[in-house]
Amino acid sequence: MQNGFVESFNGRLRDESLNETLYTSLAHARFVLAAWRHYYNHVRPHSKLGGGIPAEIAR
Repeated sequence: MQNGFVESFNGRLRDESLNETLYTSLAHARFVLAAWRHYYNHVRPHSKLGGGIPAEIAR
């Protein structure tokens, strides 16, 4: 284990997006991953932030 935060993030990305989606093109992959990144940073509560959303905490 090199970096627990990065490994945790990579696991979530793999579980929540990469393993569930069959990408049909590079453009499709970019679109799906951009949507997931927006959800991860602006909608999804994080336990490390006490159930807060990163965008709220950053303000």
